[in-house]
Amino acid sequence: MLAMVSSINCSFSNKRVKTWHWNSVVIVFVLTVLLSVLRQWRFIKYNQINNVYLLCAAFFTGLAYIVFVWLYSCKRGEGKEKPGTKLVFEIVMEVMGLVYVTCLMLYKVPVVIFLPLQFLGIGESVFTTMYLLKTAGFICGWLVCALFCAAFYKLMKAHSEKSRAAAISVFYLLSAFIYFVAVVGIINSYYRKRFKLPAGLRKAIPRLISAENVVLLVTIALLAIIALVFIARHIKLHGEYENPAEKRLLLRHERDCRRLGAFVLALSVFAMVDMTAIKKRSAKLVELSPSEDFQIEGKRIFIPLEQVSDGHLHRFSWDNGRGKTVRFIIVQKKGTNFGIGFDACEVCGNVGYYERKNDVVCNRCDVVMNRNTIGLKGGCNPIPLRSSIEDGGIVVDTDDLNRESGRF
Repeated sequence: MLAMVSSINCSFSNKRVKTWHWNSVVIVFVLTVLLSVLRQWRFIKYNQINNVYLLCAAFFTGLAYIVFVWLYSCKRGEGKEKPGTKLVFEIVMEVMGLVYVTCLMLYKVPVVIFLPLQFLGIGESVFTTMYLLKTAGFICGWLVCALFCAAFYKLMKAHSEKSRAAAISVFYLLSAFIYFVAVVGIINSYYRKRFKLPAGLRKAIPRLISAENVVLLVTIALLAIIALVFIARHIKLHGEYENPAEKRLLLRHERDCRRLGAFVLALSVFAMVDMTAIKKRSAKLVELSPSEDFQIEGKRIFIPLEQVSDGHLHRFSWDNGRGKTVRFIIVQKKGTNFGIGFDACEVCGNVGYYERKNDVVCNRCDVVMNRNTIGLKGGCNPIPLRSSIEDGGIVVDTDDLNRESGRF
């Protein structure tokens, strides 16, 4: 979206507006990194509700920006706009485009820039081959994004204004779905009491997350199609020439356009392979440990404390008699404190958790759980399960298990 907005804003007739755009983008990025550092060091308090505000602001500002893009392209096509009106239009669009891009950067950059801090498990050292590989992948990811942005910016600059308007409209609609999924996920994980989501929407969150991945693939596929069309348009020589020198210039231009299109196409294909085959191989789910035995009397499940007091993750399964097997886990925290929750979370669904060394890890997103927060709501934590300690054991009511059986 940064490449799309830049390709439109830098086609304005006023040179000062173009200069403002690039200077503003650099300033916004530097400020975003600075705010990210301040957030990481706890100098700035930042709640997830701020991300909801940013995404909503991006949604409405982006919508207004697209309307202005179409109005601008239509008026410019007619050639009847006054110089003063055109300048006002360009300044308004410049501001809206920068606000839109700034909201997206403030939402995403702070999360992405400190990802290397999450590559380490508890007690692990940075001086390991695995951490080096993950960090190298992180740097390459930023490099690919930068190349993608620069190449697609040049590709869009070579298109007409109406083509750019159509392209940014399509990509905005695809991005808007991703904003929607993100907002729903944040509200469901952190603000369920403040904002009441419909029950159907809450249960559909895992499917929405899967659909989000499909939308990302469709977005990259569209980039590849645009690149293919661009290559096809520049196979033949376009334009008139009066001498061999002008012909060579035109041939060079067509060759450069084909190379640009081929570069975007190659990046698109790489991104699609990375998000499908490579991701599937690297994110292969770990086989869950088998379910352990427990005692059951009526609607009461009883698990002796000595069975789960070794500091490891313990998994249990209960059949509700209607074809649903509900899993839950128990993890010892400190002393006689235990984290008890379903073997599923609000974000990643029922893929479960596994134990890696002394860490409890989400089987889908590979996030390491803080043992002290297991049993509490929020994020990738297991969905809390009500329980009690009686007669030297943990007691769970099957009605509480059955209430969440729809997740499995």
